[in-house]
Amino acid sequence: MILYILVTAITVLAAFFVSSAPMGKQNRVLAKNRQEALNAVLLTGIFMILFALSALRIGIGNDYWTYRYNFLHIISGDTKVSYEPGFKALVKVLQGWFGYDNYLVVFAFMAFVTCAFFVKGLFDNSDWFVMSFFLFMANGFYFMSFSNVRYYFAIAVCIYAMKFLFQEKFAGFVLWILFAAFFHKSVLLVIPVYLAAYYLKWNKKNLWLIPASCALLILGRVGVRRLVFLFYPFYEGDLILDVETVSYINIAKCLAILIFSLIYYKKAVQGNPKAETLFNLNLFALIIYSFGYYIPETSRVCFYMVIGHVFLIPIILRSIQNRKQRIFFTVSILVCYGLYLLEFLVRSRDSTIMLLPYLTWLFD
Repeated sequence: MILYILVTAITVLAAFFVSSAPMGKQNRVLAKNRQEALNAVLLTGIFMILFALSALRIGIGNDYWTYRYNFLHIISGDTKVSYEPGFKALVKVLQGWFGYDNYLVVFAFMAFVTCAFFVKGLFDNSDWFVMSFFLFMANGFYFMSFSNVRYYFAIAVCIYAMKFLFQEKFAGFVLWILFAAFFHKSVLLVIPVYLAAYYLKWNKKNLWLIPASCALLILGRVGVRRLVFLFYPFYEGDLILDVETVSYINIAKCLAILIFSLIYYKKAVQGNPKAETLFNLNLFALIIYSFGYYIPETSRVCFYMVIGHVFLIPIILRSIQNRKQRIFFTVSILVCYGLYLLEFLVRSRDSTIMLLPYLTWLFD
């Protein structure tokens, strides 16, 4: 646990000295001015720390060894593996180059590309990089990428692809999501959901959509589950995956952010397409967490939406003109998410997470 806290502290400290580039401008490695050069050094350092911790692990993550055995099945072809074609092809290529059952290379490669998309996406889309990065780490998104490596690679690509949506480069946005779908097809949900969130503008005439969505999830339970099982038929009846769970913590987080957003809605959200999109994604997640709890792996669906928290909260904080209010909410958010990270790390020994104790092959 101390290692994870130390990594979080060091990377957040480095992120503090990073100046976020305005949307539409790309960070250049060979930058001419001092801040751009400093950004390049710091972002590279953050990436290297995150990549190293992930790549050097062994047996960390609740499905680590399951992945290893499935790599063998992919190569031998003796058993059907329900992975997407892009990931299967990657495993075949890497094992072909580096040798049979060289699973460490596969995990290292996935760590490299996942962390690269994480850092690049956070930098490109954030209005306040250090706050976005802190929220990203405190939510556990990075640490959870040690498990479900295909899913969190898709999440990472999704974070990166957001900038194309905000810039209204919809073709680029869709192409990146389609690319991610070759590694985890659940990301296809992002295309209709993000586009709906981008174009939905709230007014008195369409507020009925909120109770209607809640009612649809309650009354349409059978139809929703059938739709899910069309994509993931092996979920149906599974004792682990096909269970009803109400995530009170996630509901509380989404509700708190909704209230926080509404307090400063006119100043921070209304009229800002980026903020409106992120606001809508949080609302969608809150509705699904509350009324779609019967959906298998609900969090996997909602994480595509709640990842927007890391960008929405900084936008609102920076819009608060009253100094005392801004300090109060900033400190409150830092404390709450810091406590959430500690609570998450305490649970990390659980068999459903398995992030602790940290083990590495480096000294084996």
